[in-house]
Amino acid sequence: MFEINLAGFLLAAGISFLVTPFIIKLAYKLGAIDRPDGRKIHTNPTPRFGGVGIFISFIITLIIIQYFFPKTNLSNSADNFNLPVLGFALLLVLLVGATDDIKNLKPGQKFLVQFLAATLIYLSGIKISAITNPFTGSLIDLGYLSFPLTIIWLTGITNAFNLIDGLDGLATGTGIIAGLTIFAISLFNNDITSAVLGIILAGSLFGFLGYNFNPAKIFLGDSGSLFAGFTLAVLSIQSSTKGSTAFSLIIALLALGVPIIDTSLAMLRRIFVWFLPGQSKNKSIATKLHSMFLPDKRHIHHRLMASGYSQRTTVLLLYLVSSAFGVCAVLVTAGSLNASLLIIGLGIFLIVAAKKLGYKEISLFSNGILLHFYKLTILKHSVLQICLDTLAIVGAFSLSYILTISTYQPVFFSPGVPEFLITALIVLIQLSTFILGGLYKRNVVLLGFGDFLQIFRVVITAVIITAIILNFIPVLTASSHINVFMMLDFYFLISMVAGLRFLFHTLNYRFNRESEKGSKVLIYGANWKGMIALQSLLQTDQPKKAPVGFLDDDPELEGTFMNGYPIYGGHWKLEGLINKGMIDEIIMTKETEEIESFKRIQSVAEKYNIPIQISKLNFETVGKQYRKGSSSKENSKMIRKTPLTTNPI
Repeated sequence: MFEINLAGFLLAAGISFLVTPFIIKLAYKLGAIDRPDGRKIHTNPTPRFGGVGIFISFIITLIIIQYFFPKTNLSNSADNFNLPVLGFALLLVLLVGATDDIKNLKPGQKFLVQFLAATLIYLSGIKISAITNPFTGSLIDLGYLSFPLTIIWLTGITNAFNLIDGLDGLATGTGIIAGLTIFAISLFNNDITSAVLGIILAGSLFGFLGYNFNPAKIFLGDSGSLFAGFTLAVLSIQSSTKGSTAFSLIIALLALGVPIIDTSLAMLRRIFVWFLPGQSKNKSIATKLHSMFLPDKRHIHHRLMASGYSQRTTVLLLYLVSSAFGVCAVLVTAGSLNASLLIIGLGIFLIVAAKKLGYKEISLFSNGILLHFYKLTILKHSVLQICLDTLAIVGAFSLSYILTISTYQPVFFSPGVPEFLITALIVLIQLSTFILGGLYKRNVVLLGFGDFLQIFRVVITAVIITAIILNFIPVLTASSHINVFMMLDFYFLISMVAGLRFLFHTLNYRFNRESEKGSKVLIYGANWKGMIALQSLLQTDQPKKAPVGFLDDDPELEGTFMNGYPIYGGHWKLEGLINKGMIDEIIMTKETEEIESFKRIQSVAEKYNIPIQISKLNFETVGKQYRKGSSSKENSKMIRKTPLTTNPI
């Protein structure tokens, strides 16, 4: 079998290498030329009809392999492959790409053909029919969701591959690595057809790479990127789901890691940019959605080049990343790598990479997006809270149900009509409990400890009512393990409901910390009055004052923190902090008449020309002279306002 695969790779590479010069001449005759513009890297007009040569090589090699090595039996494979249907679907994708190379098509037209081709593949039997339960490794049948998820995967990977075709040889080399990865995975799963198709595609791309690597004589064009991307998408489904591994979709994601990551980052930053301060609010939703699919120069390869790497170095770096993903996919397939740990490591890698690449749109706290959300009145409206709680109820119930079933009956199962009906009933009951419990009569921005206690009481009441009802509904499998099921439901539900409300405080705190600009303020008094002064500084809309920390003469507080701000020590530390340039102003929270150290603080402040202010919270009785009909000016003379005031000295 190794000889057949090696022969297929070399034959495909040879045919592709020989055919490509003729394709270059044909591209010039047909006008399939990619001309430079502000978004593109190349500076000379270059033919972009490369996919035609790759397709010819792929088909001819496939026919020859089948003819001279009949034991491969590709035409009668038992691996769910219907080669005539696959060939027709690939031809559709190639034709729409080739047409776009000659005369630019609208995105909707290209997507329609891709949708038809993906539907043919689904009907032929190649589909994503199950996903992995991340907690137990068992498989969950998708049922009716199989079709949309398969279509999204096939069209998404196809266009993701198209998006990375921005540098000479990048998409071609990535396709070679992905094809070889699929070849290795298929061999582990004893999927001969996918292995042969993967190695032939890799060979066709390898022969083309000699003309496509920098400086490129020809580009893949849409004909090449769409054809290669669609083929890899089909093979990734078949090769990764045929085996017995429980992490099938993860393997497919790894095999095509670079285009998936690049596309995901592009989609995220294009969505987040809608909410950046200063962006136009007059654009329609349709216009914003359309902008998500427009090309730009901020893909991963563009950002690497902006960092100073040459085009060749950038391509080689991304080859290395693709190879690393491919090796991980093979190791997971072979059972030599823990997929859960790999996912965690990959998540950390993506966060660090996004930061290093300078995607400010994705840096939620520093770019102002979350602050913009936080200031929206709708976020504090009870209607939105009800919607979020509904999602929390569904999520908590579903997770608890899946975990309970998977733990006590770790078999392949598919949620049916009873589960969905009961979920709807539970949502109605628990949401009604939340409403009757007064959960939506509380200001989520000003929640205190007492409010969270009430949330705890309401949630546990909702869960108890749910447990009583489920005792009388034996149709649910989880009802036989009601104690475990409801403990999980309570844990998830209280975490989500309380967490959503706590999120408002987190956003406010993080943004005030991230956007601290202005005069640096030191607060004297690390007590409840100091906390009030701190909150007043953070919440004020007046010229910004940025707290830097506290001073307090209590020696036990030195070196500790209050609300995330350091307590530097007593008043004797003041001069050293001023000399370090850490202080522009001082706020006192203790009565000056009772503080002996105040004179020393005032002396140091006068020496360095540092202003001092006093924060006071006063309560005064309203006198009889306060009249309903009096003007605001008159009343302001009769009564002092009680909120926190800051008075200069």
